[in-house]
Amino acid sequence: MKKRMAFAGAAGAAVLAVLPLAGIASAAEYTLTYTSGPHTGDKCTRANKCAGSASFVHDGDHLLVWDNAGDGHSVVVEYERSDVGGTDYTRDWNHYGKYAKLDVNMNIPEDGWIIYRVCLGEYGSREVLRDTCSAFFWESAG
Repeated sequence: MKKRMAFAGAAGAAVLAVLPLAGIASAAEYTLTYTSGPHTGDKCTRANKCAGSASFVHDGDHLLVWDNAGDGHSVVVEYERSDVGGTDYTRDWNHYGKYAKLDVNMNIPEDGWIIYRVCLGEYGSREVLRDTCSAFFWESAG
């Protein structure tokens, strides 16, 4: 899938892109926007003043991942979904820089669930900095 789109909002404050990501176990769609400042999601990376955050939005099954700091680290969300099997957590990386928000549109069945946590990491090596991870958080998709 090599589709890319860009859109600048009326105020020029946000950039929207449909991201082509290969190798993802789920049939998720990815959207990237830039915000004008930091955002505290439902879960924050720990011991670093919420350099990264994540929230699950039930309406539409969106997992949102924010990079709130220009600290040189990427933000990674590790999760497991009730409708996707496997032996390890799925990881989605927000490596787009300060104030980038990655929207992972998941389409989980209404009787399904997700368990997730947010961490900092090094995108190039795919190393998750475990000492920055939040606790896992379970949410129903319905």
